[in-house]
Amino acid sequence: MSPAIYRVLGALSLASLLAVVSACAASSTAGTTADAPAAAAGASAGKVLNLGDQQQELETLLNVSGALAGAPYKVNFIEFDSGPLVDAGFAAHRIDVGSMGDLPASLAVKSGLPVKAVAVDLPIGASEYLLAKPGITAISQLRGKPVAYTTGTAEQAFALRALATAGLTQKDVQQVNVSLQQLGTALESGSADASVVSVEQKVDYQETAPNAKVLATVESVSPPSYGYLLATTAALANPAKLAAIDDFTKYLIESFNWAKTHPTQFINDYYVSVEHQTPAAAKQILAAGGTVNFVPITSGVQSALQTVVKLLVGAGAISSYYSVSPLFSQTESTRYNALLKEVPQT
Repeated sequence: MSPAIYRVLGALSLASLLAVVSACAASSTAGTTADAPAAAAGASAGKVLNLGDQQQELETLLNVSGALAGAPYKVNFIEFDSGPLVDAGFAAHRIDVGSMGDLPASLAVKSGLPVKAVAVDLPIGASEYLLAKPGITAISQLRGKPVAYTTGTAEQAFALRALATAGLTQKDVQQVNVSLQQLGTALESGSADASVVSVEQKVDYQETAPNAKVLATVESVSPPSYGYLLATTAALANPAKLAAIDDFTKYLIESFNWAKTHPTQFINDYYVSVEHQTPAAAKQILAAGGTVNFVPITSGVQSALQTVVKLLVGAGAISSYYSVSPLFSQTESTRYNALLKEVPQT
């Protein structure tokens, strides 16, 4: 484990971090080769792709959509609770590929992890919210008040973007640093006056506090909040692994196409069955979006990630500026952008 990863996840001791990573649940999905392209089957047959997922989202989506049915390799889904822990999975050599938000992707560079961006997506719909308790109606009112968001995650990057719209930084509020799963309960318990919450956490809180106001969403701040699929340089240097990663990326895009045309089924299979939301809450989550569009890797995407670093430095969250350019490879970006044209999106 690198010292930089330890700094990124400063709330965890080195021993406990390794314990968390080693204890992460893993499951696997294997497809038949009947429908797989012959070239992909020959290049990647018999291989295992270790994927860092978060809270079973991609695992559920790929399984219920049947997108992996033709994969000529096995996918091991290794579940983590946050993007920083996916970074830790990379550091512990547990995964070949991992999904995360923009801030953990930038911290992968800061920590010196040997990873490259192999796919990028943009949420459809609000996706994340800065939600305040009743009585607070503007971001400017948060000065000096407790605001909940999780250090090192995309939620922190969103919080910094939202605060900046009112001329505030992290130093102007009292951060309540809790796990992603506790962001909603921080509002409910009164330990925070506002919190960055997911769609389901927003729905849960507003059931008991219907006058709670949304102060910002990922759609109302800039730059855009991209999601990332990262892969290790070791996996990319292995021809069979590289073929599997390219093939898997196509299946991932197809699975999100399926979610867009079967939204009710996906919401029920994931938010009701896995996240244990009520059917009524699931309907509200469905109305908010919940899927993504995959987008080309461009200079604009890199610039947006560089802005995240600037926000972190300006907020005093990190001490020094660094470039995110090591995360981007012209070779991998060109390969992914070409692949993206092969799979039309719904």
